[in-house]
Amino acid sequence: MRSWAPGLLLALLAAAPALADEPPVMVLDGDVSALYTNGDFVVWNPKPAGRGSMMTAATAVAKPGDKPPSIESTLDIVAKAPIGPDGRFRLEAVADDPRRVYFYVLNAVSPEGHRMAPVKGNGFILEAGELKLTMSNRGRFAIEGGAYNDAVYNTWRLSDDYKAAQADQARLYTPVDGESEEDKRRRLDLAAEAQNKVLSLESEGRAHIATTHPDPMVRRLTIETTWLSGPWMLDALRGLAELTPGDPWVVERLARAEEGAAKRAEERKRFAIGADIRDFTADTLEGDAVSLADVRADSRLVLLEFWASWCGPCRVEIPHMKEAYDRFREKGFEIVSFTIDDDREAWEEASDEEDLPWINLGMGPEAEAPTAYNVTGVPKNYLVDSGTGDIVAKDLRGHKLDEKLEELLN
Repeated sequence: MRSWAPGLLLALLAAAPALADEPPVMVLDGDVSALYTNGDFVVWNPKPAGRGSMMTAATAVAKPGDKPPSIESTLDIVAKAPIGPDGRFRLEAVADDPRRVYFYVLNAVSPEGHRMAPVKGNGFILEAGELKLTMSNRGRFAIEGGAYNDAVYNTWRLSDDYKAAQADQARLYTPVDGESEEDKRRRLDLAAEAQNKVLSLESEGRAHIATTHPDPMVRRLTIETTWLSGPWMLDALRGLAELTPGDPWVVERLARAEEGAAKRAEERKRFAIGADIRDFTADTLEGDAVSLADVRADSRLVLLEFWASWCGPCRVEIPHMKEAYDRFREKGFEIVSFTIDDDREAWEEASDEEDLPWINLGMGPEAEAPTAYNVTGVPKNYLVDSGTGDIVAKDLRGHKLDEKLEELLN
C-alpha cells in the first residue's frame, strides 16, 4: 500500500483544479406520467417580446403556403431529454447563475394517436442542484429541491390555501350529470369565484416575496416570472431599485412599469363599455385577409376573442363558446378569434384540436389587432354592436356570454 499511495495522492491533487473548474449543474428528475408517456422534455430560454410583458419563444414565421418551421427549430434550447414509456425523464443542464427558463413537451402523441400541442407558460428557475418535477393530470406542475424555486414559487404554490382553492376550482368546473341550467349557472358562478381566489392567492404570494424577501435575486426572479401583475409591481421595483441602485435591468424595468401604468389608465378609457371598436385586417390559416369591418357588415353582434394555443383558460372556454355560437348564429351572432401565437405550427395544431367553427385569425403578439387593442394577456374579449361599432360588453365568460346574448338578440 505504501508503495503506490503517494502516487495516488499526487494524481488526485493534480485532478483537483480541473474538478473545481467544472460548471455547476442542475439535475432535474421528472414525472409527467399523468399526461405524457412519450415525447421530449425541452427547456428553453425565453426572449422578451418587443412590447414588454409578453414572452416569445419562436422567431421564425412562415408565410401562408410555406411549410412552417418546427417549434423546436425556433427555440433557444438549454437542454432536452426523452420521456420514457413510464412518463419519466432525467435532464441535466449547466446552471451558472439562477435564471428563469421555460419548458415544452414536444413530439408527444396522445393514446388516441393525436399529436399533442405544447402548453406554453410553464416556467421555473434553472439553478444548480438536484430538483424534482411532478405534474398532475390537469397539467399543473411543481418543482421541488431548488432554493430559488422554493422561494419564488413554492412558498405560495404549495401552501394549503392555494392547493385547496385549486381543488375547489377543478371541482366546480367539472360538469354534473343531470344538473339543470339554473344549477349549472350557479355552479359556474362559484367556479369563477374559486378561480379568482386562485389568482388572488398567487398575486398576494408573489407580491409578498417581491417586496419583502431579503435576497435581491429572489425579488428580481419573482418579478421576472410574474405574469399576473398588479399595483404592487411598482412598489416591488422601487424597493429593488433601493437594494440594487444603478442596476440597468431594474432601472429599465421600473421606467417601463411606470410608463405601462399610465398607459393602462388610458386604455381603460379607450376600451370602456360604449367606446368605439377598432377595425383591423388579419389573415386566416389559409392566408385569406379578413377585416373586422366586413364581419360587422354581415352580423348584429361580434365577439372579438383574443386567445393562444398555450392559454389554458382560453381553451377551456372554447366548448361553451361553440354552444353559444350554435344557439345564436342564426340571430346574427358572429365570433372572430385572434391568436397571439407567434408560431404558426402551434396555432394550426390548436385550431385543429379545437375544430374552431368561426373566423380564426392570427399571427402573433406584434400584429395589427393585438397592437391596436394593447393585448398583453389572454383571454380577453369584446362584444361589439355591429351596427354602431360600440363595445357593449367585455370579458364575458361562460353563461355571462349567454345572458348577454339572450338580452340583446332575443
